[in-house]
Amino acid sequence: MIAHVTVDPARLLQFGDPQGSVFCLVTNHGLEDSITVVRDGRYEDYVTALLEPGEHFEDILEKRIPAPAHILAISPNAFFESPSPEALGPSRKLMGMACNSTPTSLDVIRHFMGAIEKTSPAEQDRFSDTFFELLEAAEYLVYVDEKRGTRATLQHLDEHLVWNQQAGSVDWGEQQIMPSGEISVLPIEITEFDENLRLPLDGDITIRGYPILHSGTPSFSRNDQARIHGQLTALHGHAIVARVEGGMIVNLRAATPEAEPAVAMLSTMFEVDSRYRIVWEMGHALNTSLNLLPGNHAMNEVYGATDGCLHWGLGLTPYTQYHLDIISPDTTVYTDTGDLVLGIPGGYATDRVTPLT
Repeated sequence: MIAHVTVDPARLLQFGDPQGSVFCLVTNHGLEDSITVVRDGRYEDYVTALLEPGEHFEDILEKRIPAPAHILAISPNAFFESPSPEALGPSRKLMGMACNSTPTSLDVIRHFMGAIEKTSPAEQDRFSDTFFELLEAAEYLVYVDEKRGTRATLQHLDEHLVWNQQAGSVDWGEQQIMPSGEISVLPIEITEFDENLRLPLDGDITIRGYPILHSGTPSFSRNDQARIHGQLTALHGHAIVARVEGGMIVNLRAATPEAEPAVAMLSTMFEVDSRYRIVWEMGHALNTSLNLLPGNHAMNEVYGATDGCLHWGLGLTPYTQYHLDIISPDTTVYTDTGDLVLGIPGGYATDRVTPLT
């Protein structure tokens, strides 16, 4: 049976009221007949625009997408680059599925569309508001894995840090990666990279969970991507302890022998490109409507279990060959005074994993 995806704009609550706008699906040639948009008359019109490899989405915005518009991009076969605010304009809302940096089939898209439809932007707005209120009252944040006894601190009030919220409602002139649900912190704007910059993170961190290996636009092999990811999957059940000094990983050790394949692969990546040692991003995921899908899937990144979930980010495409996110459900985040920011005390007892059906 040929896979098929149904998109019902009325279930994409992040967009809000259409207010006389057009609904536009952006996808790739060959997929337009496999994705059906429910046309219930809420929008003035329904259009489809095709993005092909090598094309720039900003050109499609200018030539093929009217305003006002709600735009959903599902582009597994062509790199989708977020447009500038000027190109998007004040009369469009854009949501783009994270489905090009890892292999993404229509079955995978259908799985995560279900999570998107269950996502409450109002709930994410409330979570985000509480998150930042706690951060404003704290002197520093503490990242703890109580199962392995590790602890690291982040001087989160450093004025040079950049916090990004990809969660909650989407307003006119705004764009969001889908599924939504992440608050990240980096030492520079999210699309830029400078190997001389660091997060003010110090201590021991535990890495145990679910790796996502994103490819970039430079030439690469899907087979290599799968091989590297496969060796890192030892982290599903076995932990690595990393010593971090000034935002740089200076030492790795396997908490159990079963984690050695992951240690070996990370060590190889460090040798090939020392920039992978930099803890470039810390992602605080808060999508509680999403279950992890086994495999290398970019859209797993916003997995928030029931009370939020941390992931560590190493490297940044296209500056490095890959960007590696590692979802770490055992890590709990506190303020310096002990207030709970993310996760649950002691870490989650089990991971919410749902195989593809």
